[in-house]
Amino acid sequence: MRLFSKVTTGILIGLLLSTLSFALTPNLESHQDERSLSNPSYVLGQHWFRKLNGSNALIDYPPAYNYLKETLSTLLPQTGLYNKTVEITFLNSSKSNAFVIPGSHMFIYSDIMETITSEDILLGLLAHEVAHLDLKHHERRSQNSGQETQKTLAFLGAGLVAMLAGADSDTTAALWIGGIANQVDNTLAYSRQHEIEADRQGRQYLIDAGLSPDGMTKLFQAFFKKAIGRPKLEFLSTHPLPNTRLSDSFTGEQSASILEYQKQTEFEFFRATLLAYRAGLEEKPYAYLNQQVKDINANLFAKALFSYLIQSPERALSFLTKLTVQNQFTDYLAALSYSAAGAQDQGLAVTQKQLDLAPNNFIFSMLQAEIGKTRPKALTAEYLYERRLLWRANIQYFQTTRNLAMTLAYQALLDFSQGKSKTARFLLTRAEDNATDKEKSFIDEIKLSFESIQNAEKHEDIEEG
Repeated sequence: MRLFSKVTTGILIGLLLSTLSFALTPNLESHQDERSLSNPSYVLGQHWFRKLNGSNALIDYPPAYNYLKETLSTLLPQTGLYNKTVEITFLNSSKSNAFVIPGSHMFIYSDIMETITSEDILLGLLAHEVAHLDLKHHERRSQNSGQETQKTLAFLGAGLVAMLAGADSDTTAALWIGGIANQVDNTLAYSRQHEIEADRQGRQYLIDAGLSPDGMTKLFQAFFKKAIGRPKLEFLSTHPLPNTRLSDSFTGEQSASILEYQKQTEFEFFRATLLAYRAGLEEKPYAYLNQQVKDINANLFAKALFSYLIQSPERALSFLTKLTVQNQFTDYLAALSYSAAGAQDQGLAVTQKQLDLAPNNFIFSMLQAEIGKTRPKALTAEYLYERRLLWRANIQYFQTTRNLAMTLAYQALLDFSQGKSKTARFLLTRAEDNATDKEKSFIDEIKLSFESIQNAEKHEDIEEG
């Protein structure tokens, strides 16, 4: 079964060529704050990050983002990054890849979780990707390659825009074009020297964090095994050969981890989440999940999530009732499924159970507000996935209270975060026409934030598209 229709090569090539006509390159330089609008790298990165978060390839399951944010928190203190916030996006694809783009933005494709079967392997991957950011490989490449960077980022832009193909597009094919962008003239993927440098730096992060560097070794062993007799993996497209990196990863003494992996169970559910989305690209999704997810509870959860994604909440609940463990992954899905099945009270009971344990649990607080159509708590949203939840909860609340101005204002925030800048501005104009004086002040703040971002983009010759 396929959830998405196919896109023709001609359409994809058209998207590629049309994008090349307007994709321009900002001046990438090193700045102290990696996430400041005064940093050209961040301006470029957040532009494409917004657009990719509007893609129908987006995996939007908050507990997975929570898990990865917490996992990254073990590595980021070991880096020299001034700003320790790394934005994350999961994309659904049949290609294996993970990469970072300027301004501390990280992308992980669902298919790569076929290879990453334990948390220490995941930590090896994350350490490698974070090292690219810390070592400022985009900026260094720019300084060394001159005009080559314009071509590199033009193709990068082409690939990312192609990912945003419309409803009739094959998301997998669109992401494949994103992979082509990685291969053309050494785009996205860095030079082999940079890859080896990131491997070594990543291993040091693991050691400094008190974790075993064996995760990096296992990562390359896993990719090497999968690459045998198979088409070239996206992750290895312009990287050193797996056996080369394996040899390097064995260099030096192996140090044992001083930490027990208490989060392995959470990892199983994180992995199951991404593979549940990935199953939608298969002819036999449930058989695929049986093959890929061996842990019994994680397997049941993955089947429940897939059932929910294909709009079968009752079937999702039937799988969830068979679980022998419960956690934030399972409870979040249970609350969603009860709500979708018209049992809002049961959904609210699940969210309340989590909030009794942690009153400021962000994702369950927002989910409770959305299901109950109440005003969400004023909690700090640092990451885009958190802001998305906050905006949606407010949209639901203001729709219920028939407040058109505030509904439109929060919808504008959500649309802007998905790269729909023109639509967002139009919604703000409509919101202002229906707003009270107090609401106009809030709308003006949103306008100023949009303008500051767009002015920074214009300064770097980044076209809106």
